[in-house]
Amino acid sequence: MRLSLFVSPLIFGLGIFGVLCGFLVSTKPSMATSAQTTVAQASPELPTHSIATKKPGLNPEQRRLLELISADANAGQNSRIAVAEVTSKTMLRMGHIDFPMSIELDLPVQAERMSLNDILDPQADGPRFAFVFDVTMAKASRRVVNLKGEPSTVFLGYAGSPVSIAPSDPAANAASNQNLQSSNNMAQSYVGKSQALGAPLIFAYEYNKAQIDARRTMSVTTYVIDRVKRTYVKSNFDIEDQNRFEVVYGVSRHDPKRNNISAQFDTEQDIDDYEKNSLDIRLSALLKDYSNKRTTARNLGTGMALRKMLLKDRNTVLADVNANTFDDRPLNDPRFDTVVAVYTGDGSLGSGFYVTPNVVMTNWHVVKDHPFVEMKAYDGQETYGTVLGKDVLLDVALVRVERRGRPVAFYTGKNINLGATVEAIGHPHRFEFSITRGVISAVRKHHSINLPSGAGDKVLFIQTDAPVNPGNSGGPLFLGNRVIGMNTWGQNKSIAEGLNFSVHYSELMNFMNAHLPGYAVSPAGPKKEAKR
Repeated sequence: MRLSLFVSPLIFGLGIFGVLCGFLVSTKPSMATSAQTTVAQASPELPTHSIATKKPGLNPEQRRLLELISADANAGQNSRIAVAEVTSKTMLRMGHIDFPMSIELDLPVQAERMSLNDILDPQADGPRFAFVFDVTMAKASRRVVNLKGEPSTVFLGYAGSPVSIAPSDPAANAASNQNLQSSNNMAQSYVGKSQALGAPLIFAYEYNKAQIDARRTMSVTTYVIDRVKRTYVKSNFDIEDQNRFEVVYGVSRHDPKRNNISAQFDTEQDIDDYEKNSLDIRLSALLKDYSNKRTTARNLGTGMALRKMLLKDRNTVLADVNANTFDDRPLNDPRFDTVVAVYTGDGSLGSGFYVTPNVVMTNWHVVKDHPFVEMKAYDGQETYGTVLGKDVLLDVALVRVERRGRPVAFYTGKNINLGATVEAIGHPHRFEFSITRGVISAVRKHHSINLPSGAGDKVLFIQTDAPVNPGNSGGPLFLGNRVIGMNTWGQNKSIAEGLNFSVHYSELMNFMNAHLPGYAVSPAGPKKEAKR
């Protein structure tokens, strides 16, 4: 039996008592009309993971552990748990999680996947006990501990017939050297001297045999949540595994023992597969740890304290990763610090930008009905927020975030010049924090991309030819250092190029004036006093 998961590094190993649930997630970009497409990007497909079954049979220790989460005094034949993973999306997308984690359900338990939001919601249906996993490190490494030559021979044909060996073949140099040094007939025939027809051309050479130590280390933070008592227990697990491989390199294709040699040794693919396979942690081990610590369980409350702890732990890990990562991230443009990547939990990725130190603006079609969204700032730190206001007609949403950031400065004034250079910052096709440039083509009204033509008032847009693609949705359009619009949709590229649209700054500021207490800025700018 196999269980596919496209959304995390987590695998669940279900015993034969377990119920298999397909936790497959798929998303599609939203469509405005056949000729207009919004620019939210669906999730790329992550590797498919699987699970293995285990034979039944409970010893007394396992039965005692099972009773911890069972409502049945007879070891709970209907025991259920909820599972969720909250591994940093930044870590996953940056490739810092090399392999998945496998939860081996070695007890007769039914497992079902739940979102963190539902787990923390006391009104949501689901099992009493939930297991939340945060993989903070999953690193694979290899080391070549020995390399030595192994003697063998190559057969190049028979004297009197055409002979050739590619210069890149491992035996080419050996054959050439022996040809120059040997006085026997076979070596002489290799350089074209006369020899009896049919003599075999055989040369000695060496291929290399390497001993490679492959190692995998993983750190996992777990949270076991009692959804009835509203308590949780936090634990950390460090798991390590290593294996030795023997791989051969430089076996000549003219070696008559080539296939036999290859069959006796490992391959690079074997090492790659080992490094990508999951590391297991047993449910019984998790329950034993919980049993030892449950008297120290912390109060869950509304779950906000737990969310803050998750965020703090993640950012601590990200700060360490970033401190040891060398890239070309420019630091000379403060506009990038105002932009965030927005993850909604359904696999989509959009853009957003700070409009106040703790409020981010993005498109409605990026967040839709998600109450919580996760975000990543330009410095790699993560945060989360709650949607506090939205307008489907304007395709605008405001999100109050936990981590403060640098707000943008909006352009104000009655007029903007056509042909002026503008720049869009966002995450086109998941190329995060990219900047593109174009000019203002027009300022025009158009019906909402989320509603049929004629439904509601038209929206004022800035038309630009700055490249805008899936992933740019919700990102800022800059005129110099000031925002004049929010990138929202573009004409289908198969129909026309360079027809992209951003919600006009006046629409955005009027929305904020209505939905943000204390925010009151006129899009037209400060009024000028009349001359006397």
